[in-house]
Amino acid sequence: MGQFVDKKLMVFGSSPDFADNSRALWEYVTKNTDYETFWVIQDKKMLEALREKGVACGLEGGETAELMISRARFLITSSFQFADRKRPDQIHVTAWHGFPLKLIGFFDSAAADSDDFRMLKIITTQTDLITAPSRLSQLTLSGMFAADPRKVRETGYPRNDMMFWSDGKEELKKITDIDVEASRLIFYLPTMRKGLKDEGEQFGNNIFNYPDYDADKIDQFLEANHAYIFAKVHFADNEFFTGENVRLPKRMIFLDTDILNKNFLTIYHIMNGFDALITDYSSVYVDFLLLDKPIVFSCPDLARYQADRGFIADDPKLFMPGPVIDTQDKLLDTLADVLAGRDEFKPVREEKMPFFHRYKDADSSRRLFEEMMKADEQGIADSGKDIGYSFIDPSSPLHQYVDKTRAEIFFDTGGGFCEESKTVVEYRTEGGEQQNAFVSDIPDGCKAVRFDPDDDGRYGLKNLTVLLDGVPAEYEIVHGFKADDAVFFYEKDPQIVIALGDKACRKVRIEFESTDLHSDAGRIIWQMHKEAAAARKREAKANKRLSEISTSRSWKITRPLRDAGRAVKSIRTKR
Repeated sequence: MGQFVDKKLMVFGSSPDFADNSRALWEYVTKNTDYETFWVIQDKKMLEALREKGVACGLEGGETAELMISRARFLITSSFQFADRKRPDQIHVTAWHGFPLKLIGFFDSAAADSDDFRMLKIITTQTDLITAPSRLSQLTLSGMFAADPRKVRETGYPRNDMMFWSDGKEELKKITDIDVEASRLIFYLPTMRKGLKDEGEQFGNNIFNYPDYDADKIDQFLEANHAYIFAKVHFADNEFFTGENVRLPKRMIFLDTDILNKNFLTIYHIMNGFDALITDYSSVYVDFLLLDKPIVFSCPDLARYQADRGFIADDPKLFMPGPVIDTQDKLLDTLADVLAGRDEFKPVREEKMPFFHRYKDADSSRRLFEEMMKADEQGIADSGKDIGYSFIDPSSPLHQYVDKTRAEIFFDTGGGFCEESKTVVEYRTEGGEQQNAFVSDIPDGCKAVRFDPDDDGRYGLKNLTVLLDGVPAEYEIVHGFKADDAVFFYEKDPQIVIALGDKACRKVRIEFESTDLHSDAGRIIWQMHKEAAAARKREAKANKRLSEISTSRSWKITRPLRDAGRAVKSIRTKR
């Protein structure tokens, strides 16, 4: 696969496909620039539909998509997709997907383990630009992602541009047969309830999670007010509302992702067609603020959600410019005020607007594009990428952390080596040769043991000894070789594999002197060079001696005897 970069190629991706800030920026680029664009799509149906419309795209993981990702100068996604694969000659843009009211990144209690945070640090460092709608958002995002704030830019979100130029009611007519012009329309957009773990009350057959939920009562209210509620849950929660046990009000129109995809719409194409928004902790309310219309916060599980996930403030209501309610009765009373034109939170929205938006226009896509052009011409200041030099420099105190590594011992109990059956040991090597010894119990039924000294073959293992219950054992070297008394590795994922066979061993002990190739490679190469030079000298001396012997008078005189000896040996062999 080619590694050259096409400076006029932009590759886009989003979740769900063809949506969010990536979609809005793509529309700007295709209408206003001469850049070539390509979409990486996850859903096959969406892929086919886009191709019919003439949009250049390919299936994620496919050969074409992989080639385009490798060639693009710009990689633009709604999150950090592709960031782990970005090269220094490419520019990765995290267009992001919302103002962070909920905790995310390194503050996200939904994260699983230290490996998640390690990968998060990699991708947040790899990305070059992150969009933000305000200074507060810039500071919050850079803090929660542990990213250099200089690469978090206050461009505004490109998707909000759509709310200014799209005709929401005309777009709604494409996906519903109700009379949208003669009706009062309310948009209900709750946040995701199933992330890496449960977050708040999970949707069942109650789309509002109210203790007093009554679909008939909601219908009566909506009919009396000539109103409809359009509900669009997070695409990850669609499955909750596709079953027969779910009872929705008749005047609630459920929009799933497929309905919008079939019409190449996002919620931002239809947003300005609504009179009010009902949400909970979704960042969509920050975008809706730009329309200066009422927002109702439906939060019956506020305490639980705060305990499960958490917010950027101890009291999230400080960032909610609208009534916060927790029962259906309160919702209907609040909606009655809204539909009657009573909007007591209008001054609150105006007061809090600067916290959420620096700009209130349809130019966010243009601003982001201009930032991308600056990055293309001038580069991006990013301490995250530069800090590697601080670790490499031996005079820096950060260098001491380079001398810490992690070894893993895996046990195959019949299903192969896996993450569920391993022991992890951290150890240090501060230059030179360090003596190490790891001892671990062997589980019952174990067929083989695998020792990974590190992730990338950084260490040479001198005088490696493997003991099974105190007895030396044979081992196989994977991705490496043995030279004299040391084992060296030439690929990532170095391994030492010890087959147990039918032996019922209880303990394994692995001993070696670690040689850090990062700091000692030059010394080792020089030592091997000297040994090779000495060997060549010995060989040359031996060849000279052989030459002297073969040209001597005594060697020539005894040649018949040597020939006779070889003949006798040949006859004996044939017998």
